[in-house]
Amino acid sequence: MTTAKKAKLKTDSGRSFQEAWTESFGVIECNGKALCILCSKSVVCRTSSVRRHFDTNHKSVAELGETERKEFLEEKLRKYRSHYLSFCNYLSKTNHLTTASFQISLSIVKHGKPLSDGDFIKMAMLSGSNSLFHDFPNKDEIKQRISEMPLSRNTVKDRVLRMASDVSQQLTTDLQKAACYSMCLDESADINNHATLAIILRYAVGDIMREELVKLVSLRGRTQGVDIYNAVMEAFLSQDIRPEKVVSITSDGEPCMVGATSGFIQFFVKEAKHPVIQFHCIIHQEALCGKESSKKLDDILKDVSKMVNYIMMHALNFQQFQALLEVQAQYNALLVYSNVRWLSRGQVLEKFVACLDEIRLFMNAKGQEYPQLTDTAWLNNLMFFTDFTRHFNVLNKRLQSVGKTAERMFYDIKTFERKLQVFERDLESGQLKYFPNLKMHLEKSAFADRFTSCQEIYKEFSSMVAAAKENFSNRFSQFHKMETTLCFLTSPDKAKFEELDLSCLYWLDYGNLEMELLEFQESSIWKNKFYDLRATLEKIEKVESEGMTKGSTLGSFENEILKVWNSLPNNFKSMKALGIAFLTLFGSSYACEQLYSALNYIKSDTRNRLTDDLSAAYVTLKLTKYEPRFDKLSACIQQQRSH
Repeated sequence: MTTAKKAKLKTDSGRSFQEAWTESFGVIECNGKALCILCSKSVVCRTSSVRRHFDTNHKSVAELGETERKEFLEEKLRKYRSHYLSFCNYLSKTNHLTTASFQISLSIVKHGKPLSDGDFIKMAMLSGSNSLFHDFPNKDEIKQRISEMPLSRNTVKDRVLRMASDVSQQLTTDLQKAACYSMCLDESADINNHATLAIILRYAVGDIMREELVKLVSLRGRTQGVDIYNAVMEAFLSQDIRPEKVVSITSDGEPCMVGATSGFIQFFVKEAKHPVIQFHCIIHQEALCGKESSKKLDDILKDVSKMVNYIMMHALNFQQFQALLEVQAQYNALLVYSNVRWLSRGQVLEKFVACLDEIRLFMNAKGQEYPQLTDTAWLNNLMFFTDFTRHFNVLNKRLQSVGKTAERMFYDIKTFERKLQVFERDLESGQLKYFPNLKMHLEKSAFADRFTSCQEIYKEFSSMVAAAKENFSNRFSQFHKMETTLCFLTSPDKAKFEELDLSCLYWLDYGNLEMELLEFQESSIWKNKFYDLRATLEKIEKVESEGMTKGSTLGSFENEILKVWNSLPNNFKSMKALGIAFLTLFGSSYACEQLYSALNYIKSDTRNRLTDDLSAAYVTLKLTKYEPRFDKLSACIQQQRSH
């Protein structure tokens, strides 16, 4: 480049607006250029250019006398500024209205309400505004502002789709930052019997663990392993998600997911080019253990369901039975059994036993023959079944939580296995401390030889508990094998390298990890961090068990763990990678179950025509922990209007 050109560029880049031009030529500064207030054209910031524009385009003004021209330009400038201020006020007002419409639309979605509720909310606000703002001097302005709020069905729909897109953008940004993530998958059918696939990822960003829906995919036609694989890869591609970063996959254990030759995981592993840790949902396995362990008692549940259905499925029977319960029982109704609900069996049995006397009276009055209600052996089985199932339900509730680490879930399973040993001894001894319904029933029952009869009953039921214990041990063998590795998450100071199961963590530098672990375990500074962490986690456990989380200043379980791992210096890089990878593991597919529960509420019999995109947006906004960026979204709406 020549010296002259360089000098010219330097001079051009150094030009600045001169205030004197406003008075002389009627221009103001706008985005680094001179803007003519007479014709709204931009001019280069150079005196000769500004003068030429003024003399050429506004010759009649330029020919005025100096005083007259000055007054004319001052008046034009005053009007321009007045119009500009009015326009800015208008934009500010409409921007606030737009932001409010986004916020109300989000509230509608969070509560699973119809899109048309926007108009209803506006009407409700207006109907109460006269009384609510009666002593406000600007009452009419407030009412006017409410009435101007855009909340029609189509507007709310637009807001919902925009917010879901914004959340998706935030998710994509965070996933690109994440070192690794775990995936949870589940396939189910919606109200229209259309198959849908939920893809959820768990990952760490900064000091926060996140569990977010990547995509809710509609599966048309087949739902085999290859179809699920194609759907997942399409979702990954659309959001720039890298398959090689996935360290584990948790599913419901169906063949289409875990099949040895044509299951989804087999296809995915080939794509990721490395093995992944595979988990079968802990809650699902626990429910299967409960069913398998009490298979001998299935007839009890069938009999109970028949009696409950006879009472609950006929309006007159239900009303008459309800009247009887109001007089004599602690419950005012029974529950109908649902095979797909994890806790249903225990709840049905519990209420049935609590209302047993009333059920006998009612069935006799109706002339219904159910000899089981007076059969001692049947009642023995019923009471044991009810008590045993209640213990399973307590465990199931503990396992049901979004964001719960795999280590905590396995701790709950291991604790229950030990409880089963206690239950077995309790039955063998005949104390029945943990089987109150069975104990009460046996105390009331008459036996020809009480001791012998009771011993036989105890033996039969203790064998069922022993079978459950063995079933648990077999089903959760994978977790037992990984116990030491899972404990590494909160107790690396106690871990032994040779006991860690690192078979699926090909990306980890084993040599570095072993050396780092030795160095770490010799440092009291870093070990103390995990002593303190365990003390904090104990406090969190106590607060959660007492249901006092609302006013607690403690963080979440997983975030506290993540903070400590992040606080380690980079010379423990491999240890940190392993700790954070195991923190992302899904122990169960409860997040998917929660999602489908929300979807069934949103896409109900009365709202079964929601499009797939809108249904997915609804579910995303209802469950996400991300906050839509209202200012950015509102500004985008304003820019589109100005075009």
